[in-house]
Amino acid sequence: MKQKLLYLFTRTPLHVGAGSSVGAIDQPVIRERHTGFPVIPASSLKGTFADAWNDALLDEDDGKNGVKKVRVKKDGTASDAAWLFGSDSDKHAAAGALQFSEAKLLAFPIRSAKGTFAWITCPLMLRRAVRDGVLSAASIPAISPGDEEALFPKSSQGVGKEQVGPLVLDVTKHGQPVKQVVLEEYTFTYAGELPVGLGAAFQSLLPEDAVWSDVVSRLVILSDGMMSFFAQNTCEVAQHVRIDDETGTAVGGALFNQENVPSESLFYSVIHGFKERTPQGKSRVAEEAIRAFEDKLSSLPFFQFGGDASTGLGYCTVKLCGEKGA
Repeated sequence: MKQKLLYLFTRTPLHVGAGSSVGAIDQPVIRERHTGFPVIPASSLKGTFADAWNDALLDEDDGKNGVKKVRVKKDGTASDAAWLFGSDSDKHAAAGALQFSEAKLLAFPIRSAKGTFAWITCPLMLRRAVRDGVLSAASIPAISPGDEEALFPKSSQGVGKEQVGPLVLDVTKHGQPVKQVVLEEYTFTYAGELPVGLGAAFQSLLPEDAVWSDVVSRLVILSDGMMSFFAQNTCEVAQHVRIDDETGTAVGGALFNQENVPSESLFYSVIHGFKERTPQGKSRVAEEAIRAFEDKLSSLPFFQFGGDASTGLGYCTVKLCGEKGA
C-alpha cells in the first residue's frame, strides 16, 4: 500500500450538498455530525477524478446496433479507469487501486475587522492533521485558547524591521495595553504566539498559490468550540429562485437559500494506492496507480467538485504530495 496526501484549495465557493433541510438554510452543505465542520465526501472526490478518465473508457456493443462506453468489457478487458476506480461490470467486479478518504477542513477564511480576512483553525484540526501526517507533532499548540482568546502572530517581519501583524488591533483593557483580533462580530484577546514554524508549515502546503502565501501572517488558532461555531454560521448563503422553463420567468414561491463553503478554504484527503485488482489485469503495483493519478493531476489546472458547476461553484486547486507535507 502507498499513501499520499491530497490538498484541495477552493478557488470559488463550494457546495457539496446534504440535501434539503427544514431550517433557515434550504440546501446546506455536508458537515460532520459531531463537530459541524464542512467535509467533502470521498464519493464526491472519487466521482470527480474518475470523470477525468472518461477518455480511457472502452467501446462496447450495446446490443442495439450502437456503442456504449464501459470500464470493463464483457470479455473482462479492463480500462485504466477500471484499474484506478473500479469495475462497472457485475460479471467482472473489482475494486479500484485508489482509495480516498473524505476531505477534512484544515483552514477556514473568515472576515476580520482589520486586514480584510484571516484563516482560522483550532487544536482539534491540528491534532487531526498531525495524526494524518499533514503536520508534525510540534504543530499542536502548548496553550489551548479559551473561547474569548486566540493564538496569532502579533507582529510580522517587515523590510528591515518588525511590523504589527495585519490582523492585530492595539487596545487598552483595564488600563493595560493588549492585542486583539476581531473576527466577524467577536473579539479575541491575544493568548500567545502560534507554535514555532506552524505558519511556514501551512504555507509550504501550497507554495505556488499567491493568495495562500500570506497565511503566515493571517493564521489564527481559536478554541475548538469557536471554530465549530464559525464553521457552522459563517459560510456563504446565496439566494436562488427557480425559473420556469416555458416562460423564462421566476416561479412564485420557489425562492430558496443555498449554503456554500467560501473560497480560499483548505481541505485535505488521504489517498491510498493498492496493487491492481482487475480481472485479466497487468498486476500493476501501488506506486504505478499513484503515479498515474499524479500525472493526470499535473495535466489539469483545477477540478470542480459539488453542485452548480454551470455557475462556477466548486473550482479547486488540487495538489498531491507525500506524507508530512513532503
